[in-house]
Amino acid sequence: MIMGKRQLLIHGSELFLFGLLAAIPGFINNPYALGLLTLLAIYGILLIGLDVTVGYLGQVNLAQVAFLGLGAYTAGLSVTLLGMGMVPALLLSLVVGLVCGGLLAFPSLRLEGPQFALGTLSFSALTTTILNEWESLTSGAQGLSIVRPPLFGMHLKAQGFYWLCLGLLALIWFFMKNLLSGQWGRAFEALRDSPIATDAMGVGCFRYKVAAFAFGSSLGSLAGGLYAFNFLYLQPQSFTYDLMVILLLGVVLGGRKSLWGAVIGAMIIVLLPNLLSNRFLFHLFAAVGLTLAVVAAVRGRLHKTTPWFQALAPVIAMGLLLVGGFMIGNTEDWRKAIFALMLFSVVVGLPEGVMGFVGRFFSRLLRMAPRTLPISAPLEVVLPQLSPGNQPILTIDALQRHFGGVKAVDGISLSIRSGQIHGLIGPNGSGKSTVVNVISGLYPPTQGKIYKNGTILPTGSLYRVALNGIARTFQNLQLFGELSALANVMVALRGMYRTPFFFILLGLARSEEQKAASHAMALLELVGLAGKSATPAKDLTYGDQRFLEIARALARRPELLILDEPAAGLSRPDIRQLMHIIRKIHQLGVTIILIEHHMDVVTALCDHVTVLDGGKIIAEGTPQAIKRDPKVMEAYLGEIPAVQQEQAEEGAC
Repeated sequence: MIMGKRQLLIHGSELFLFGLLAAIPGFINNPYALGLLTLLAIYGILLIGLDVTVGYLGQVNLAQVAFLGLGAYTAGLSVTLLGMGMVPALLLSLVVGLVCGGLLAFPSLRLEGPQFALGTLSFSALTTTILNEWESLTSGAQGLSIVRPPLFGMHLKAQGFYWLCLGLLALIWFFMKNLLSGQWGRAFEALRDSPIATDAMGVGCFRYKVAAFAFGSSLGSLAGGLYAFNFLYLQPQSFTYDLMVILLLGVVLGGRKSLWGAVIGAMIIVLLPNLLSNRFLFHLFAAVGLTLAVVAAVRGRLHKTTPWFQALAPVIAMGLLLVGGFMIGNTEDWRKAIFALMLFSVVVGLPEGVMGFVGRFFSRLLRMAPRTLPISAPLEVVLPQLSPGNQPILTIDALQRHFGGVKAVDGISLSIRSGQIHGLIGPNGSGKSTVVNVISGLYPPTQGKIYKNGTILPTGSLYRVALNGIARTFQNLQLFGELSALANVMVALRGMYRTPFFFILLGLARSEEQKAASHAMALLELVGLAGKSATPAKDLTYGDQRFLEIARALARRPELLILDEPAAGLSRPDIRQLMHIIRKIHQLGVTIILIEHHMDVVTALCDHVTVLDGGKIIAEGTPQAIKRDPKVMEAYLGEIPAVQQEQAEEGAC
């Protein structure tokens, strides 16, 4: 019943939005207002595509305005030169954006942060220059005039074209809602939080990045085609810096990772030019913005939830906007400075955007109950019992890993037997973490080979190693902080997601999603986190985050599980729970490599222990024998007294 109420509210609000937008032309017969509504629908499509990169991947994409221009000129030229109809021209625009976006993604997405922004900015500048200078094709600065082609034999007037743009916006809304609410959306968000963990979970970091960027770019180009058929005249200078900043402002102000945010952002950027041209509206907007910033700052400081900078910066920025509005003669001449101040205020003071704030407000107002938790599947279905044969599952042959002149791993050879808990210990700097980083594919080996079940294991690729049945946790936690505990596990599930891409867009993967949620709940129950499945990973306690990382690794159904110092920083009760979890995993037949400094944990859990020092093996054997080994004692304690040396030798005998 609760789920029905929630879904009714969500779907009802969406139907109300599009129903209202579709009905407006019946009440308003103003060509200018109809033009603004058409531009709103076009920019809505454009911002949905931009939000894939900005909101989900967390990258500042300055190339979307270039794809808008490419799509516009592709549609315009296909009609002018090739005589295409509207549908083929729009499809060609979409394909051009998809291809060019994919080609740009390969070099750009190897960059991060400012470098990525500069790479996409360079592409935008190059695109504008080509459109401007290639006069024989684009007519350059003189502009390209277009005639709107018929749609299936019908010549659309302004009202009909608006409904076409609105219908495409609704269709893309439906497709993107299905896509981003499932595994694709989780993968995009996981990439933003930890690309390393995304590869280690077998998701495939780079391919999802390229797919996300190309898909968002194709929507930008489709919007460009509609833009061309709306204005019927194109100039390269329409797709420059000013529009680029406005688009970013729309995404951030409307709210990232939100289809509603994209439409709200589109409304804002459509109204901005009118806002700047009317001084009264501009002053009113600045005054309201300043009032809201002051109220938010006072409330945040009284409740001690907002740092001083985050509280004061928007107040100062909106104050400058209000005062400056009275001092300058023409606000349109200062549009770049105005946009910059608005963008700064939103990024600092309202990082979740308008829809983030509105969503929290209505959740409290309507007292929306949280989603009901999925019923967990039987654990034996999620993690089928393995039958270890006490044969070597992993064989390391003369492994070396050098960092410049430092030999972190220096000729190690060892075997990990199936079904065992194999301890890997040593003092700090001994090379044990480097060994597992090479095994898992984080580092390529300098020399040597690694075999899994007698077959050479791929090296230098977390993704390919993960596909070979090896999962791992990290010494420094690599969780997807913005995702819930349940989503963290769901994103890593192996062999679960088989629905074709087009069927996902149509919303035909819901049964698969329900099954995945049930499997993830079983793994959360295994580590004691079923009651916290809806909690974002960043809000869990440190111990729970450690347990969540183990559950996520188990979602890969590994034959070999590598635990890199899982007890580091845990309290004694959490360590006891950790040991209980490891024993349960071992009972399922999973082979475990355990790197640990807590010797009581190693002694209690491990069947066999290998000790490293200086990148070399200095001892191997049972935990009891290792504890008495003189070389091990010397590695941990330094030079040991003669009495202890004699006692150790007597104990060994």
